[in-house]
Amino acid sequence: MSKTIQEDGTVFRKVTLSKSFAVAATLALCVASAQAVEIPKDIQDSGKLVLGTSASVGLPWSSTKEGTTDQFIGFDHDLAMAIAAKLGLKLEVANMGFDSLIPSLQAGRVNIVISGMFDSAAREKKVDFIDHAIGGSAMLVKVHGADDIKSRDDLCGHNVSSLRGSVETTSATEISKNCVAAGKAAVNVQTFPDTSSQLAALSSGRTDAVLGDLEYLGLTAAKLPDQFRLAGEAFNSGPVGIAVPKGSSLGPAIVAILDELIKDGTYDKLFKQYQFPEIARVSKAVLNGASANK
Repeated sequence: MSKTIQEDGTVFRKVTLSKSFAVAATLALCVASAQAVEIPKDIQDSGKLVLGTSASVGLPWSSTKEGTTDQFIGFDHDLAMAIAAKLGLKLEVANMGFDSLIPSLQAGRVNIVISGMFDSAAREKKVDFIDHAIGGSAMLVKVHGADDIKSRDDLCGHNVSSLRGSVETTSATEISKNCVAAGKAAVNVQTFPDTSSQLAALSSGRTDAVLGDLEYLGLTAAKLPDQFRLAGEAFNSGPVGIAVPKGSSLGPAIVAILDELIKDGTYDKLFKQYQFPEIARVSKAVLNGASANK
């Protein structure tokens, strides 16, 4: 295992498959080839699949082992490992801020992005998505404090945090506009580079409520019930996907591979390992589901 840190702070980590794992990957590649699955020649020639992810998103999606900065864990990372194995490629991980993921994919610095990212019509104008789960948003508050916040309608005049570049930032901005339109105080929308900073701000009272990923905030509330609780109803329900360059042959290839992983039980094993609610499960891969479901 080796890592490289670029000047912008992006951490690249190379993962070398074990001999037995590589053999399995080669066999899987033969199966994929038989099904006429093709990937870009430059990726095949490089022998590696470069994953862009943001470990700051947190479990169950993407994180690092406690006390480390380059030992990645989570549903998305492990799914990327399985995809790389099916392609007979080594996995290289580039860890970066969430708001840098799509720009890095567009610039060709990474081949795929898997990081608990919502597939949206707006994002589909820039990249393609292979939907691999159903996600949503939720609101987290302190158990002791902010008793007046029972729903998103109660956020007017409060400090509300979201992850920079996330769909929840858009939601917080819309909530603030609605507050002003109703003659109430605007929401002070605070954006943070990672979820740990959000929780620290909530604990210290610098922010009154956190808007974030439903699965992540649900796990947080379950693990720390004396500190945090979910407030209000879930919102922003929609597909979460694997992003690839717009129009790339990698899209249809990953659709086929993800369907294989669903059929052979790999997807189910990871799904249960990371304690996803059943509502988040998909039965088949879908390309650009956000626009397809309109």
